[in-house]
Amino acid sequence: MLHEIDDLRQERQRVEARPSTEGAPPVLTVFDVVTAVDPQDYIRRVRTVLSAALDLAITESFDDEDLPTEGIPEWFAAASGAGSETAEFSRRGTDRYHAAVNEKSWDLQWWLFEFDPDNEFRGWAWWDVTQVGDRQVRVWTDSWGESFFACDELRWLLYTAGADEVSGPFLADTSEWAQEITGQ
Repeated sequence: MLHEIDDLRQERQRVEARPSTEGAPPVLTVFDVVTAVDPQDYIRRVRTVLSAALDLAITESFDDEDLPTEGIPEWFAAASGAGSETAEFSRRGTDRYHAAVNEKSWDLQWWLFEFDPDNEFRGWAWWDVTQVGDRQVRVWTDSWGESFFACDELRWLLYTAGADEVSGPFLADTSEWAQEITGQ
């Protein structure tokens, strides 16, 4: 699925603030996340990494072998093999990812290249995140109505940000999202 630059700009805006219900797709996909950390810290971590990745998607050519990583938080770079000190929450999330997905860790550059506008493999766009319990958040994405799509790069981020468990994606009516409170 191609992501046009204007679409990436809109996605970047949704990372920063809750989108309007006007213009929302009729169906979203949701990932239910049980966090091992404070949900608000978790949400900030996820948003920070996505902001940096989408900034690269909007501004970089993706023609070089390596993308700049200055805006990527150290904890995420370390979890993705490009940093020195892995945070405890991230180390635990990496273990959880391996147990759940049975795949190897994502290399930082490999992960960042998933946001190349010409990459047809990223089958989702960020929509919102809501807190639904003491240690539970819901991550909402637009998958263009598809219930099955490539999303392991998102799972990697969700786990390494401090998730104990990530389930989904599940299709959900947009009205369900509209009734929930956006996480800060």
